[in-house]
Parts: sequence; C-alpha cells; structure tokens
Amino acid sequence: MAVKLALARVAHSFERGFEKIRRGPARDDPIIDCYGGHTTPDRIVLRGRVLAKARAISAVGPQSKWRNFKDFLSLFATDELRDLMITAPDYDLTTQTDEEGFFTLRVPVGGDVPAVVNVQAAGAGEVHPTPVFNARTASFGVISDIDDTLLRTGAYSLVRNLWTSATGNVHEREIFDDAVALLQGLQGRGAACFYVSSSPWNLYDYLQAVFVRAKLPLGPYFLRDLGISQTQFITGTHGDHKTDAIETILAANPHLQFTLIGDTGQHDPHIYADVVARHPGRIDQVILRRPSDAALSSEIETDVAQIKAAGVKVMLDYDYRSLLAEIET
Repeated sequence: MAVKLALARVAHSFERGFEKIRRGPARDDPIIDCYGGHTTPDRIVLRGRVLAKARAISAVGPQSKWRNFKDFLSLFATDELRDLMITAPDYDLTTQTDEEGFFTLRVPVGGDVPAVVNVQAAGAGEVHPTPVFNARTASFGVISDIDDTLLRTGAYSLVRNLWTSATGNVHEREIFDDAVALLQGLQGRGAACFYVSSSPWNLYDYLQAVFVRAKLPLGPYFLRDLGISQTQFITGTHGDHKTDAIETILAANPHLQFTLIGDTGQHDPHIYADVVARHPGRIDQVILRRPSDAALSSEIETDVAQIKAAGVKVMLDYDYRSLLAEIET
C-alpha cells in the first residue's frame, strides 16, 4: 500500500508539472462543462468541470474510424482549471474547483424546484444555465447502467470496449431499441431516471449526444473520474464507483423505490445484490441483460438467487421484450 501511495504521488506531481507546461498562461475565458443538477429533500446538487478550452465531439454523420479516433482522443486532452471560484449568482453561493477541475454546488431549495440554475466562473461574463432533474415529484426511480445495457459496447472485454468507444462516433453507436422503449415506458409511468457508468466524465458530452439522438430519457449521470490524484492512479474501482453512485442516489431520494437496470457482462448482479441486501424495501425490481450467449457463472447465479430471496423481482433475458409487454398492459 505504501509503495502504491508513493507511486501515485510521484505520478500526480509529474502530471501537474506536465499540465503546467502544456497549458501555458492562464486563460480568462474558462469553459464550464455543466453536468446538470439533481434534487435531494432540501437541496439541488449541481456538478460540473472547468476547462481552459472546449473539447470536440464527433462531427455530424458518418466519418472514418481514424477521424473518430482523433476526435475521441481530443476528449481526453483536457486542460483542467484548479482552484477557480465558481458561483451560483442567483443564490449567492460559491465553491472552488478541485485539482481535476471538478466542482459541486449545493443549492438550498425547500419549495418549488427551478428548471435551471445559473452557474458562473469567477472573472467570466458568461452565465451557464444548468438543467435541474427534479425527482421530488417522481413516482419511482430507475438507476441504469449504460454500456451493454443501453448501447452495445463490449464492456466485458476491455479491448473491444476501447475499440468500440474510440472508433464509433455519436451517430454510429448502436443503441438497443428495446432499451429505449423500456426507459421511455418507465418514464411515462412517472419514473425519474439516473445513469451510472464507469465511463469517464470526459465522455459526458459524447454520451449526452448519443442519448439525445436515441431519444433516451435524460437524467443525472454518475460517471467516473479517471484522473491521477495524490492517493490513487485512477480514482476508485469499477465496483466501488457504481456502489457509491447508487448509494448517493438512494440517499438523495428517500421517498422513492427503485428499479435497477444492468447487464451480466460485468459486475452488476453482484453490486445490485449487495444494494438489495443493504436497503430492504428500496429496490422494487432488477432487470439484467445478457449481452452474450455464454453460460452464466456460478457467482452470477448466486447473486440472482440472493436478490430473489430478498423478495425482489428479477428479469434476466437477452432483451427487454417480455418486460415491455408487461408495461404496455
């Protein structure tokens, strides 16, 4: 552990030095990436990141895989602005960006929830309206994975996942039609949708564009920081990130029961089984897609059995057609 910590600190120092050389003089027109806001019983939580320059996402229409790959790399060539003051001027609230440029504003709201909250960087004239996803009036909640649950990625294979993500632009990604229909149906029944993924925040705009094109219900994203910190090379593991995100969503919405949607290609069954065990009565059903025809492992079988034993309905299939039939009736 001590060796890993020392290596992380060395890598962190190197990264900070490299970024100072690459960035050059500080800019007075920072770019704010607003990730939207989600509600808690008494607040709106606004999240975002501040960069020194805008990032490109794939151009309109089909293009070569090489162009897609270059566009993909540009999403990770970020100049984050640390220690910058960020305000919500209408609420007289201020916070500061961290070492990776991320910020969080917690806006006290006891009554009506506004559709947007304005965010502004210190010294900048531009105000950024940040959409707020209000779950206070929802009938229930949905927490969904993204990769191989909503869009085909091959996340169970690291090489395939990277190749699919890096060489396919927004307009070429394969979205599962049954997933779109399922989430649209659940939203029509009053669901508030939340999305949890181990994809990095660098892909936020990319994923948002994919969702808009596919007409997937929009909602707060809980993605992952892949930056180097003083204590870790990559902040948190896949399982830790998803678990922490789900815990955050459940805590923010104590009035809601939830449907968990995922796939069997990674660790969703185990993560969901643990969540069900820790939060009796909060999870109404679990929906799992089988991304391949490979036999389920004994670990997945055990996790599914554990979820069912807790009295939670489990839907496990190659697609969501049987569940869609239930929703339509």
